[in-house]
Amino acid sequence: METCILGRTGLTVSVIGFGGIPIQRLDATAAERVLHGALDSGITFIDTARGYTDSEEKIGRALSGRRGEFVLASKAMSRDSA
Repeated sequence: METCILGRTGLTVSVIGFGGIPIQRLDATAAERVLHGALDSGITFIDTARGYTDSEEKIGRALSGRRGEFVLASKAMSRDSA
């Protein structure tokens, strides 16, 4: 899998990322299977948001034992620095 540096973070991630929106439609077992498949395929960047219903929870539960293998980005609704 090709990689790149994530913005100014210095973190190296796969150029193909996994977006968390679709797993909100899956049950926990299917979400775990999809997420492990993504990591096993070389994806190292996972993006989610609080607004994606339960995707953060599913990602956390499914990948808790593999935390060192990916970079996780989660967006918030706040638009200020506070």
